[in-house]
Amino acid sequence: MSYMPKEHLIMFAIDTNILVYAHNTDSSLHKKAYSFITRVMNERDKEGNLSVCLPAQVLTEFLYVMTWQRLPKPISLLEAISIIQDYVDTGVIIVNQCETHILTFLKLLRSVTSRKKVFDVALAAVLKDNGISGLYTVNVDDFKEFDFLTVVNPLSTPEIDA
Repeated sequence: MSYMPKEHLIMFAIDTNILVYAHNTDSSLHKKAYSFITRVMNERDKEGNLSVCLPAQVLTEFLYVMTWQRLPKPISLLEAISIIQDYVDTGVIIVNQCETHILTFLKLLRSVTSRKKVFDVALAAVLKDNGISGLYTVNVDDFKEFDFLTVVNPLSTPEIDA
């Protein structure tokens, strides 16, 4: 498993919804999300590094959502674990909370007005503390309060090879 050294800047993290759409074959966004994930998980720089990272929180949320019995076709816990292990095995950097997380989280939480944003704020705090300046998500508006983040919906643009 890879962890991000402080001196290494990863441009974009991938949000939970992108992973869920990529693995939920019933989703209308499945093909676009799967294509996007396949592309970014295979694009490496000259040193062999990926241009994306996965926050541990995102992987936890992915497991929770994909095994949720309210989905038309939830996957088993073992299937979800296998998918997450496959991501870890790629060498993608798994971004974790830093010692400063709770302080950053509380500071950022002051910029929102609803408890419904708690998990978005927690993710933003992890990204901020780790020096990550970008986030790929379908829910762009959920992160507009965080001016340190460049937030992009990679599924909103037509695919070149679609």
